[in-house]
Amino acid sequence: MDSKPNIADFTGSDFDVVPFKPVWQPYNQTAITLLDTVIKSLPHVPTTPSRFDKYKMVVGSFLAIAQTVSWRENGALTIPKHRDHWSEYPSVGATMMEYVRQELEEAQFITQVARSGQRHFYKDDDGKLQWVGIQALYTLSDSLYNLDGFTDAEWLEVGRPTVLVSKFESFASKKKRKEQGLRKPKMKLNKAMSTFGSAYRVASKDVKRLNTFWIEHPLALPPLGNHAQQYTSCATRIYHDGAMDSGGRYYSSYTNFNTQFRLQSKIDGEEIVEIDINASQPTLFSSLMGMEMEVGETWTDLYTNIIASNAKLKRLDEPDDLKRKKLKQVAVEIIGSGNPTKIAPAATGDLIFSDKFDEYGWYRNQLIRSVPALNLLNQNYLNGSGFVSYHEAEIMAATLTALMDLGIVAYPMHDCLILKKSNKDIGVETYRKTINEYILSHCKSNNRQQISIIVPVSIEELNKSKVRLQGSYTYS
Repeated sequence: MDSKPNIADFTGSDFDVVPFKPVWQPYNQTAITLLDTVIKSLPHVPTTPSRFDKYKMVVGSFLAIAQTVSWRENGALTIPKHRDHWSEYPSVGATMMEYVRQELEEAQFITQVARSGQRHFYKDDDGKLQWVGIQALYTLSDSLYNLDGFTDAEWLEVGRPTVLVSKFESFASKKKRKEQGLRKPKMKLNKAMSTFGSAYRVASKDVKRLNTFWIEHPLALPPLGNHAQQYTSCATRIYHDGAMDSGGRYYSSYTNFNTQFRLQSKIDGEEIVEIDINASQPTLFSSLMGMEMEVGETWTDLYTNIIASNAKLKRLDEPDDLKRKKLKQVAVEIIGSGNPTKIAPAATGDLIFSDKFDEYGWYRNQLIRSVPALNLLNQNYLNGSGFVSYHEAEIMAATLTALMDLGIVAYPMHDCLILKKSNKDIGVETYRKTINEYILSHCKSNNRQQISIIVPVSIEELNKSKVRLQGSYTYS
């Protein structure tokens, strides 16, 4: 082949792929009955209690995921065949995953897509041999969808690993992995446990405590396109670069939902709100480095403030909303890359910057004038995926724990707090207080100027305009 192939070259079409994760269990009687019916139809059901429990978890997860596949146009399921993939789920294991996959194929519930599950080689522009790995994809039988109770069955997500740590990658390795379409490699759980010892155990214990609380108040996810209802009560903290002071954000079923879709979720039957920090990354980075931003006595949104107060940006003949989006993209890119002198937008960026003059540089320079702490960014650790996301996640962990101790249910979404509408005010108060105390403590322990800040936040509700609350620095 002369160029990098596309999955469509092998499968004949672009599938909407749903990954298999053995993390679901029945939530209502319909799901219990459906699972029992399907297990009885499978050819080689294990008889020993321990193996049967694993088998039941995998088959139940298959049925939950099949609900998602069923309403997607050209939906497909992916079940990786390499054993290391399943090391994240030691309670199930690779052997049982392979056993159930074979069971589902023999029962004709799934059919592997031709030429998937293989490596396909090609030559790059330099003539070097490269490969794209196409995961094993499966289409689902209509007989599965026609089972009594298939859509009405409700499933609860409970089995995510508590803590994962991504392996360290060099810049070149990361680039090659992304080109090959591979996911970020994770340390095996036993390796992470032995490497990080008590730090791993403490982080895992904290997530388990949240999971135990959440299972009594699961987050009802937005109904699927076929109106099937699913719930989640667990999350995974994922750390980066082979370290537990890098990254650490929480991930769950709803992480990749867009905001308006996610706002259709409910807790205990009640509608939710989302509370997040306005311009979170520059605001937190600046404060944690012991430096104030140039934003005046009060401000609602850093990006809007910069555009409104900067003569150079005012002269640009574009709507303010577009200017804000461009400024935010610049902020995300330079913090993400750890490069405060970045000269051009990322190739994957959504917005186009003028090449008639240095528009990208204009935005970058005005941002750094208002947030001088950004000059301290670097590619080693002081950047978005390392330092910033770690402290953001630690603040979120402390906030979730503080609310849980008050009996208030809240779920994490990066820098965003998800909770019931009736708990909106206490959520804002607790989040802001936790952020301020965390920043003061961090600055003190690192011999930096102590920054006392009431962060500006946004509150979003379904089908309502976003409400922004002002922030300010406080002085004793």
